[in-house]
Amino acid sequence: MVKLHFHPVWDSKLTKEQKDELVKILKSLSKPSGDLEAALVRGKYKKNGGLVATVLLLNGREKRLEIGRIKVQITDDKGVVVAEETFDPSLHLEPDTAQPWSFVFSKESVRIPNANPMIWKINLLINGQI
Repeated sequence: MVKLHFHPVWDSKLTKEQKDELVKILKSLSKPSGDLEAALVRGKYKKNGGLVATVLLLNGREKRLEIGRIKVQITDDKGVVVAEETFDPSLHLEPDTAQPWSFVFSKESVRIPNANPMIWKINLLINGQI
């Protein structure tokens, strides 16, 4: 079973109710296939024109996973790119763990400023592969 892990900053800022909600979301997901996966928890546009995607990063591998430079792509339900940006979160995920994280996209990386966040999907591109 995949366990939920919190980065120290998240652990100190989230309420018990918020943590419980993330546990509930994690339980509703299928076990990761072995690669790094992300499940979109919440998406929203920012007042400055950027957007925020809060996700659960999932490591289904049997070994620790280091997450360095990664391209993150938000698409709509038809596969049209809403936003795309490269991040360097410098995170590590232990085997069979999930960790909440937020990717904050700049205004310049947003291609569609009015797509419904309820239909967003998230893709992680590692070495050019989704």
